[in-house]
Amino acid sequence: MAAVAARCGKARRNAASAGRSRPVHGRVGASQRLIHSRAYETIYRRTGAWGDPGRRRPPMTHESRDTGRTGTSRRRFLKAAAGSGALIATAGAGALGGVNAADHGIPTPQLSVSGNTIVDPSGNTVKLRGVNMADSKRLDVTAPARGMTATQVVEMLTDESRDFYPRVIRIPVQPVDIGEHTPGSIDGAPEPVAFDEEQLRDYIDTHLRPVVDTVAANNVYCILDYHRHWKPLEWAEGQTGPINQDLHEEGLLFWDVVAEEFGDEDHVLFEVYNEPTEPALYGGQPSDTWVCDLWSLFKEQVQPWVDTIREHSGNHVIVGSPGWSQHIQGVLCEEFDGGNLSYTYHIYAGHAVSQNQGWALGEESAKGGGTYGVYEQVPMFVTEFGWQSDLTIQDHGYGAATYLKGTTEEFGKPFMEFLESSPAINWTAWCADPVWLPAMFDLGDWAGDGYVDSVGNPYEDEIPTECEELPCEWDLKPDQADMGQFIMSTLADKRDDMIPSGEIPDTTTTTPGGETPDWPAGATDPDGDGLYEDLSGDGDLNFPDVNHLFQNSDSSAAQANTQFYDFDGDGDLDSQDVLALFELV
Repeated sequence: MAAVAARCGKARRNAASAGRSRPVHGRVGASQRLIHSRAYETIYRRTGAWGDPGRRRPPMTHESRDTGRTGTSRRRFLKAAAGSGALIATAGAGALGGVNAADHGIPTPQLSVSGNTIVDPSGNTVKLRGVNMADSKRLDVTAPARGMTATQVVEMLTDESRDFYPRVIRIPVQPVDIGEHTPGSIDGAPEPVAFDEEQLRDYIDTHLRPVVDTVAANNVYCILDYHRHWKPLEWAEGQTGPINQDLHEEGLLFWDVVAEEFGDEDHVLFEVYNEPTEPALYGGQPSDTWVCDLWSLFKEQVQPWVDTIREHSGNHVIVGSPGWSQHIQGVLCEEFDGGNLSYTYHIYAGHAVSQNQGWALGEESAKGGGTYGVYEQVPMFVTEFGWQSDLTIQDHGYGAATYLKGTTEEFGKPFMEFLESSPAINWTAWCADPVWLPAMFDLGDWAGDGYVDSVGNPYEDEIPTECEELPCEWDLKPDQADMGQFIMSTLADKRDDMIPSGEIPDTTTTTPGGETPDWPAGATDPDGDGLYEDLSGDGDLNFPDVNHLFQNSDSSAAQANTQFYDFDGDGDLDSQDVLALFELV
């Protein structure tokens, strides 16, 4: 329930393994972008190019959105790398070495709808299960206090060595953070239009694009969620309208830019409107005329956003409902147009309908209703649910203590039985974070006793540095009454259940005829100039190739193949060749 004031907001996959053969708007591949962003982050942090670690890092501006190449920032990076001897290997073999290895996760082809279920291209039923994370920019900006950047959170959440197996990660994209407003937990919703196109594109380039690429690299789906919520914003003026025209324009801008950017990437789903506030469908039956009239007004507000997405993408779209997406019955009046749609349901442990476990029924209250069995007709996506046992009014506020408080036995287990009662019900638990409530994680011992990353307004207040060297560990909440361990165990148990079929494509290329290097195996010469820029054998020149050469340039195997890697033309293989290769990326 995003309206709760205490809640502060609500790959290793190679670039070609996103289940598509077409290029993504001519941009560089996911792996190259991912390593690019990690290299920047590592060198800037190690060399002090960001200055005070409590400062927000500068945006990685792009000279060309089509090529992904950078100007002065990249030159500064190269200079810093050469001066410190760090180069990109400082990111660590564990962080970089697995990017081109499709060794975990699931196939992520484009999904569609058949009847009331989501299906893969072969027509097999797919049930997506996963978790929410916090806003990407909020994570990046508060990382010194919170302990991880957004990409590091994705890496942690998809780390199968920890028995973490989400098959989808929901990524809230908050107008509050795009436009750098005071968080909604403090000031409520910012007035629309809360950001301009330049701010949105900078947010995407600096924060969202690296996260989406990291998700792709780890072979799972992601949901890009237009995370509008909080009072006093209303989507329309009363039960009969008119719609909020400023909000309408904001949604059109958001989806025109976001869907164009990510619309060709099969692992990306779109959630068109997180939690429309009021007017709401409180207490209404699908047979009530006023319910269908209000749904029609809501469709007037949101259908053009769906249409905008469809101008750029055929990917799956998730549609919310008036009343914080807790009242889903309007879809029984009329479905949205555009096809390949599912419908959102949000519910928490403290809502009235949860007290009597009436989620499947048509039970209604002002604060959370049943589903009226809509999933028997259309796919349903429960993109938010959760609970936390230790919430108090004194420490967390009335809203959190009232609506989010609960236990695994009283809410978690029976609600999971409901979620697993139908293949038409997909879900993402809220929230895989130590700060946003209800929280699945605690900050590690590094944070000290009693430290809580509250930060306040991250765009005006100083960010304290508690984590000296990112990332710092988060721990699943240890109490079995809380959701962290239960959700992750459920995801592990269901990791192979109703996942898409198919193989992750192998795009390794071989070099035809002639003299070739015998190290490393599979290296190729993409441009046919006799120098083997593609050390990883994935067919492209990218940062993993630079890292591989840096790590091994002084090895006997590499030295025996000097003529193939003499990128500066001086007859030797040394650090200057690594820098020369870096300049070619």
